[in-house]
Amino acid sequence: MNTETFDREWDVIVVGGGVSGVVAATAAARNNAATLLVEKDGSLGGTMTTCRVGPMMTFHSRTEQLIQGLPQEIVDRLIAMEASPGHILDTSGYVATITPFDSESLKLVAQRMVLESGAHLLLHTLTVDVETVDAAIKSVYVDANGQRSRLKARVVVDATGDADVAYQSGAPWELGRPSDNLVQPLSLMFKVKGWDKAAFTDYAVNHPEQLRLSAEGAQAYQREPLVAVAGFEQILQDALEAGEIPGLQREHVLFFNTHRPDEVTVNMSRIPEVNPLDAEELTQAEAVGREQVFNLMRFLRKHIPGFQNADVVAVGERVGVRESRRIVGEYVLTAEDVGAGRRFPDVIARSAYPIDIHARTPDEKDLDQAEFKDDFVSQGVTYEIPYRCLVPKAVDGLLVTGRCISATVDAHGATRVSPSCMAFGQAAGTAAALSVQDGVPPRDLDTDKLQRVLKHQGANLGQNAI
Repeated sequence: MNTETFDREWDVIVVGGGVSGVVAATAAARNNAATLLVEKDGSLGGTMTTCRVGPMMTFHSRTEQLIQGLPQEIVDRLIAMEASPGHILDTSGYVATITPFDSESLKLVAQRMVLESGAHLLLHTLTVDVETVDAAIKSVYVDANGQRSRLKARVVVDATGDADVAYQSGAPWELGRPSDNLVQPLSLMFKVKGWDKAAFTDYAVNHPEQLRLSAEGAQAYQREPLVAVAGFEQILQDALEAGEIPGLQREHVLFFNTHRPDEVTVNMSRIPEVNPLDAEELTQAEAVGREQVFNLMRFLRKHIPGFQNADVVAVGERVGVRESRRIVGEYVLTAEDVGAGRRFPDVIARSAYPIDIHARTPDEKDLDQAEFKDDFVSQGVTYEIPYRCLVPKAVDGLLVTGRCISATVDAHGATRVSPSCMAFGQAAGTAAALSVQDGVPPRDLDTDKLQRVLKHQGANLGQNAI
């Protein structure tokens, strides 16, 4: 074992190597902090790679690219590898743009960015506990193949997605909706090869009523080389009633091209009423999800144009979790903040992704764009996320990034997506480095200075930021 990793005090330790943690570690190191990224898996990218969640959605409002900086650098590197077309029209009509990508290439891009920044990387390592002194984190304890070690840090960034470090430190947190603590359902994503776009397009142009688009909107499938598809509600419901996909609760067919026209990622598996913090329930969810994947593939071949000669070529290595712990921070973002396009003096990221909540029980319906698109998406509403949402109450020396930032359960339905989480990561990593340089806890950091550095490094914080 390299004892140097464990004997030194790091300026910044980032726990969690999903895309938010990757950006946080890269940002911290580029801002001259001695940085260590700790990840439990053998590769980086998190749900975007190991769970095959895609595409990225969305970097844009209807009129502007809101998320830039390091998240855009990831996209640029993927484009250079011919592993992404960049930002393309969302032909499903849900948001302005989506960004398809190759998940294996993203693993390499993430690895390169972290290592080229000068950050150190520790894979196959689980963070199991933290040490706090006077309510401030001083170190994290990790386990690698049964060997427990202590890693000292001046600032820790929790990028675990489940707020594991925040929980271990005693920071306050919430789970699910207040009435019953239920979270959004889990899904097991899968990739299909051999999809016939031409056959699908012919059908779509002649049957626009099957899609969530107008007749004019269906023409986009002819123009665009890569597409997103949402629709076929009645066909799906008929199949569900006939018992073709036992136990599935889903309202429509949903799939997206990857970076290749004959490949699609299918987002239709759904496992509700699971506690994502319970290993036994997660185990059962994996089993249910895998059954759903192959039942869904049979359904798609039988009923949906373009899938007749397609095959499953990859399934997520683990079930995808949309929602688990959310920290209670110095500010809690609300659904009203999102819907009103609220501005904040300490803004660190902007977004236009709408509140998107998948039904938590079989008796409920999805809450999505259809219920508010006229006064949100189509009008180009954008909203801001303040730095205080990354700062947990009660614990110093800690910042949180990714889907577990401080937000109400409804606002979380808007902030949980990958481009936003990457933007939070750039802010968290930069803030951690600046806190070390200035000798102040993250909650006391000069946010005007943070904004100036973020803007200098490419972040789009709008017109009201310093």
